[in-house]
This record gives sequence, C-alpha cells and structure tokens, in this order.
Amino acid sequence: MKGGYGSALGFGCGVGVTTFTGAWPLLALILLAAVVVIVSLRTTIFGAGLAALQCWGLYATFLVGVRGDLTVDEHTTWALALLVQLAVLAFLASTAVRVIALVTGTAAGPSPVRS
Repeated sequence: MKGGYGSALGFGCGVGVTTFTGAWPLLALILLAAVVVIVSLRTTIFGAGLAALQCWGLYATFLVGVRGDLTVDEHTTWALALLVQLAVLAFLASTAVRVIALVTGTAAGPSPVRS
C-alpha cells in the first residue's frame, strides 16, 4: 500500500488504541508498537516512518502528557526510538521476503492447477 494510506491506517489504529487503553500507558505502548509493525509490513518506508511518528505523538501527548500536552522527556524519546526501529525492521523484513519470493520464483503467479 502507498505511504499515505499506510500513514492513515497507522494513525487511525493508533487513535483507536489510545482511546481504549488510556488508563494503561504500558499496554498502550505495546499495542501501538504492534500497530507500527503491522502497518510497516504492508507500506512504504515513508508510510512506516509516519505511522511510527504518529503513534509516538499519540502516546507522548495523550497517554504520558498531562491534559493533552506533548511530553518530550527521556521516557518518550525512548518510546520514539523503539517505534522507529520497529518500523524500519518490519519494513526491511517485508522487503526481504518480497525480494526472495521474486528471485526464487515463488511470487504470486498463475496457478498451475487452473492453467
């Protein structure tokens, strides 16, 4: 999926996670990390980076911040580094799988049974 769609999907899922886990910041961070990984597996590096940044913004603003203020401290910068690293690793893993499938010829093609 294109970067803009990946970014939008990451933001929408991040808002849902933030809404339903507002009382548990650690659970929210784990679920936001899962959102970043899942979206990063299916989008471009641009979409993966934006999804990580948006999920971090939701975390640092509504789950750690007081009254919706963006909180940038040691804890939230650690969370940002975690989310960005997960996004890059998931994107690279999905790219490697696609390249290996293309090189080995196991990429989706016409089924020999249907041909």
